[in-house]
Amino acid sequence: MKYLLLCFALCCTMPIWAQSQFQGELYGVVTNTNGEPMSGVELSVGGTNLYTLTDDRGAYVLKVPSDEVLGLIVSHMGYARVSSIGFVDNGQRKRLDFTMVEQVDEIEEVQVIGVDQRRGVVERIDFRPASKLSGASNSFENILKVLPGVHSSNELSSQYSVRGGSYDENLVYVNGVEIYKPMLTRTGQQEGLSFINPQLVSSVEFSTGGFGAEFGDKMSSVLNVGYKRPASFGGSVEASFMGASAACDFVGFDGKFSGAVGLRYKRATYLLGTLDTKGEYDPSYSDIQAVMTYDFSPRWSLNFLGSLSVNKYNFVPTDRETTFGTLDNPQKFYMYYEGQEADRTENLLGALTLTFRPHEKVTMSLTGSAVSMAELERYDILGEYWLNQSVGEAAIRNDISDVGVGASRDHARNYTGTTVYTGEYRGSWHHKGGSLKWGLKTQYHHVDDRVSQWQRVDSAGYMVQPTPRPTDGMLYTTGSQFLDTSINAMEFSGFVQESYNFELNDDKLIRVVPGVRFNYSSLSKEILISPRLQVIYYPSPRRDLQFYAAAGAYYQPAFYKEMKNPKMQVNTSISAQRSLHFTLGASTLFKYDKMPCKFTTEVYFKLLNNLVAYKQDNVTLMYDWTHRAKGYVTGIDAKLSAELIHGAESWISMSFMKASQDVKNDSYINSNGETVYPGYFPMPNDQRFNVSVMLQDYIFNNPEWRAYLVLNYGTSLPSYAPVEGRYDMTFRMPSYFRTDVGLTYVLFDEKVHKSWVKAMGNTLQSCAITLEALNLFDVQNTSSYLWVSTVPYGNQSGGLVAIPNYLIPFRLNAKLAITF
Repeated sequence: MKYLLLCFALCCTMPIWAQSQFQGELYGVVTNTNGEPMSGVELSVGGTNLYTLTDDRGAYVLKVPSDEVLGLIVSHMGYARVSSIGFVDNGQRKRLDFTMVEQVDEIEEVQVIGVDQRRGVVERIDFRPASKLSGASNSFENILKVLPGVHSSNELSSQYSVRGGSYDENLVYVNGVEIYKPMLTRTGQQEGLSFINPQLVSSVEFSTGGFGAEFGDKMSSVLNVGYKRPASFGGSVEASFMGASAACDFVGFDGKFSGAVGLRYKRATYLLGTLDTKGEYDPSYSDIQAVMTYDFSPRWSLNFLGSLSVNKYNFVPTDRETTFGTLDNPQKFYMYYEGQEADRTENLLGALTLTFRPHEKVTMSLTGSAVSMAELERYDILGEYWLNQSVGEAAIRNDISDVGVGASRDHARNYTGTTVYTGEYRGSWHHKGGSLKWGLKTQYHHVDDRVSQWQRVDSAGYMVQPTPRPTDGMLYTTGSQFLDTSINAMEFSGFVQESYNFELNDDKLIRVVPGVRFNYSSLSKEILISPRLQVIYYPSPRRDLQFYAAAGAYYQPAFYKEMKNPKMQVNTSISAQRSLHFTLGASTLFKYDKMPCKFTTEVYFKLLNNLVAYKQDNVTLMYDWTHRAKGYVTGIDAKLSAELIHGAESWISMSFMKASQDVKNDSYINSNGETVYPGYFPMPNDQRFNVSVMLQDYIFNNPEWRAYLVLNYGTSLPSYAPVEGRYDMTFRMPSYFRTDVGLTYVLFDEKVHKSWVKAMGNTLQSCAITLEALNLFDVQNTSSYLWVSTVPYGNQSGGLVAIPNYLIPFRLNAKLAITF
């Protein structure tokens, strides 16, 4: 209760505190013993939660309390920790440079083997490999897909599933602003650019469950990304067969103003031309993002985050040929097309954050943001197909071998417009032994949705009869869907979270993090209270070993997608989906042959209730609020990482999981007239086993030649037969296996070719060219299925046949990267 009163007092006394103590600022450069700048070095103030990381040039800027004796700690995995004691006058900018020495001392009493970047269930991720992993999607999320508990079986998409959850259950923040994704995207190739620009990232936190009350209302994971605040002028340029990007860092007004701007352009024609469906692919995706900060004084600062993206997907299909089946029953599918598809998504985001530091231990901020997203989906495609028993070229268009012949016409003119306005107040107080955080947020959602789509099917010798449209009585075919609606909603939420450290004997430490969230939606009229708790135990004074446990309630209020079912019926009053998380984990740092290593493992259980049943097709999630479900997810994750080369982490992660659900009132009558209750069956993202490998190394110990390998293997996922209302009718897709390999040659680097860089006026940092082999072993991975009808043939009775939609085969890519 006293903490709640303190929060109220902080708000009321803000003008008075404006006259209180100033803050100081430390800045400088961190290098190794060879004078080379070190990135990712952590600088923290002892006894507080104040810390920062050095950028690619080794530079840092850290706000610190003034007129107090400070204990500054400089640490990096594999290097001896450096400590500095001193103080900073009011408003003073003081330069401190540090030199890190590799830790080779094996004396037990003084050995420092690194700094664990995991704090309980939240892990700080080394984001630098994300800039190296182009992959097929060329997105920042590639680095997440090789982490334990995360899986994605579609390299064309930036979407990912965490511990059995859907794509819509993942929270994403950039500079504290929640990021929304498009709702009309059906396939990975339509997605375009992911929001996060790797060239602007400075910090990444990720949690696969059990996260604290400070993070919002989703059921699976949270990704918290911080964009950089440059300490000096710089930038980078990249270009490849799949597009180009550029970023520029700038500083002005004696360091008071800093910012970064990034531009990206992507064309996927080079990759999409390898898909089974041939035609004229003309996709183009582009965006511009900017982040800027201005310090009015040591107490007041203003941050701006802006983004404008335009994703276009134009496609004129011509034909398709797919071979599938078994050795005993090989089949070929042929389809010829007329028509085209034209999709477009425009996303505009703007956010301003005013930060006020009335005291060296208190920080408060006000954030206002607006998101506007317009999505247009238009297609009119006529297709004629033949499904043949594959007996050679003579089978093509041969009536004897035809087992399925038909035609279909698909038409759509769909539009979705989404607007979200957000106002948020946050505060933190670093007190003796811990910290207190609190926040209040209000959001206004507006969605316009207009659907006009229909399908005409003439399959296996019959014509689907038309049905009348309810509004005008005109005849349309089965599969016709029409909707014209809009919704407005207000949502209020807030949290209080305490973090307290209990010092035990022998420098052991227990950190307890209790918290509670609340949420209210004007549509569902629900008041949701979410208590959450984390406990972290450090049995060693070196903090190289930790055990932790987390538990909490996670409620996900419905957004518009969950309110609309396949029959285009909208229910705005549906209640929130619910999940209880229970997590036990351990993390340890150690050395193997003087190489820094880390091992982390977690066991978890999630109890799910009031779920909105959905089916997944490629990246499309088709919700049906008329079917609610309960379920559970249980599993174990493990990750072993090591620095095979300095400054580059490699790891292997493994996950075992089972995700099951029971849809309420889903009984049916079988052919014997008996009532069957399916009970529990697999959820759409029930991937029982997943293993990922990320390796980075030099070739022949030569730093000019570098290589990386990314391997993903996941067991089969459930796929659904197109039977309305039946969620238990699933079969397993083939397992997913993919390997990407990259070989980089460093043309010059300021760490290796110092004389070259000096000759160029010290303007360029590095220049490298990379050759990538995507899907090295040319595995045919399946993303989804196309369903067609067949006539009786042989021993087959006819019916529906699933034609696999394959993903990208083997492909080469080349990339040039320049940093200045």
